Amino acid sequence: MAKLSGSDVKMIKLNPEWSVENAATTPIEQELSIDDYKGKRLIITLPGAGGFCNKEFDLVKDNADKFTAAGVDEVIVVVGTDILSNAGRGLPNLLQDVSQEFGNANKLTLEGVKSRYLNRAVIAVDANGEEVAREDADLLGCRTVDALVEVAKKAFA
Repeated sequence: MAKLSGSDVKMIKLNPEWSVENAATTPIEQELSIDDYKGKRLIITLPGAGGFCNKEFDLVKDNADKFTAAGVDEVIVVVGTDILSNAGRGLPNLLQDVSQEFGNANKLTLEGVKSRYLNRAVIAVDANGEEVAREDADLLGCRTVDALVEVAKKAFA
């Protein structure tokens, strides 16, 4: 396979420790790209804030061990918008695609809509930065943790 498109695009990494209550003392963001992470990566894209199935945030956070068991070194969640609604969710690798460059490079933006919402995809990237598996999902559908982990198993087993 080929190198993941847009993997060098700098996105905003949201601090998992940030909250409105500690906003004055905790930085909210830094800039990172998918390439800044090493090892086998599983990228899970979600629509922006107010997304159609926000329980997927919790599925990723609450099942970190299942991703690790499937051979994933880093799970990276990429959202399209609304930094404050997504910050502080406790996810260690939550990136916001502000410029839509990553979304556009991976055909995740909604065609004909000037919105930062992303279509849903799970993309596995090996340690060399090459895309080794991908599954797209309906924008309005909710995925199960097993469906997310299965992509990693196919890629890294």
